[in-house]
Amino acid sequence: LDRVAAIAPEMRVRFTSPHPKDFPDEVLDVIARRPNVCKCLHMPAQSGNTRTLENMARGYTREAYLNLIDRVKAKIPGCAITTDIIVGFCGETEEE
Repeated sequence: LDRVAAIAPEMRVRFTSPHPKDFPDEVLDVIARRPNVCKCLHMPAQSGNTRTLENMARGYTREAYLNLIDRVKAKIPGCAITTDIIVGFCGETEEE
């Protein structure tokens, strides 16, 4: 991401729809540091329930996702965050 942003600093770069595992601190630091990397992240959550996420085989928990959101807020103040949610996944209860 850093190398892409450096190629053409006058061009906007948007990091879109990565899996939550693709956000190590180094990536967040690049987004915060590079003015041409958009401060808007689309981070698919899919569900707000760990059991449902496990059933979807998403590879992360609700707690890990919320921790990531906290890291984004701390490292990139004012960053916009968008997501998509699946409701009514097979076996998901009304409460979940």
